[in-house]
Amino acid sequence: LESGQLVSFYKDDVKALPDLPAPLPSPGGLGVVALKVGSKVEIIGSLTPGGHKGKKGEITRFIDANNNPEVRLESGQLVSFYKDDVKALPDLPAPLPSPGGLGVVALKVGSKVEIIG
Repeated sequence: LESGQLVSFYKDDVKALPDLPAPLPSPGGLGVVALKVGSKVEIIGSLTPGGHKGKKGEITRFIDANNNPEVRLESGQLVSFYKDDVKALPDLPAPLPSPGGLGVVALKVGSKVEIIG
């Protein structure tokens, strides 16, 4: 959920929403993508102990008032990082509709969904 709460749903009770276009670069910025729950990220710094630089994962929630993210690394490990150690990766293009589907978007980890059931 947008609050960061993790809840299980049956597949039939949710509908995948199309990905939103990437945000426009901030004035004077270099196209920095904002961190949000579900963002795919790469660990680029070493302020956080553990030698995670170069690893990738997904933000599961923000853990404090400074918006430091908790990231589920590709290994499955959950680690809290300083936000300066994390860089959001650009979203991949939305998948093509399935054959015979009517614009149905496939469910995947990190998909935004609407609860319909």
